[in-house]
Amino acid sequence: MKMSCPDHVAAKHWHVHQGIAAMTLRKTTSYTRVLAALHDESGAVSVDWVVLSAATLTLGMGAATLVQTGTVSLGEAINATLSSTQSNDSGFSFYRLTEQQQQEMLASYMDRTPEQLRENSSYMSAQFLSRLESGNLDEAARWIDRRQLNQTALDARGLDADEGAMTVAQMEQMFRDAGGT
Repeated sequence: MKMSCPDHVAAKHWHVHQGIAAMTLRKTTSYTRVLAALHDESGAVSVDWVVLSAATLTLGMGAATLVQTGTVSLGEAINATLSSTQSNDSGFSFYRLTEQQQQEMLASYMDRTPEQLRENSSYMSAQFLSRLESGNLDEAARWIDRRQLNQTALDARGLDADEGAMTVAQMEQMFRDAGGT
């Protein structure tokens, strides 16, 4: 509906009033659009996935760092133990096992229970005697190496070998007496 203006002043007032109404309408439209955008949930799932993926990635990287740190520490401890074993007062030096094999076996022995370590000392002694009696000096030497690592694990825990087990020194003497080098 169109209103008429009676005079020039009224017309000026009328145009100002129309301008304010137009600005108010524009503000209301912008405000409505902002509110609509805030309440619109399209894309929310994508944002949730981004947040969850970032959290999962962060947790995974943190776990990997912890595992790496623990693995490095274990490796250093095994290396230190092997170094002290190879340069100990008894003068023991490994016969057949490579350094890599020594580290792997010692790590395996360190994971065993005290009962398993004690039982292993008797088992290793029996295997050594069996190989020695059959004349297989190479395998007998490997069992001496294994028994030394077993003893290292026992010593690290303050444990004694099984009563029936031979000492590494006894095994070495028998090995040399049989012609082993």
